[in-house]
Amino acid sequence: MQIYGPYRVSTQQPVGPNSRTAKPAAPAEKPAASSVDQLDLSSAATAANRLSGITSPSTESDIRVDRVAEIRRQIASGSYDTPEKMDAALDRFLDQYA
Repeated sequence: MQIYGPYRVSTQQPVGPNSRTAKPAAPAEKPAASSVDQLDLSSAATAANRLSGITSPSTESDIRVDRVAEIRRQIASGSYDTPEKMDAALDRFLDQYA
């Protein structure tokens, strides 16, 4: 099939198994069994992870499950966000970044 523009298409070419001009793609080679995946993070990415609160697997045991459950309960009941907490968070933010 040839396309000559947005409104003109020619279908005068034969269609069938013998009309193919391109050869099928060769199968991709499998990577060697000894290949190792590696991830290198820049210092900027590491700093961004620290700022966003992403922790490494070694510090996951520091999570206080009881405190998380209490905060989730407060959020669900609508009593977590208070004007006083928002003011304190804003003050801490401004102290750190201003």
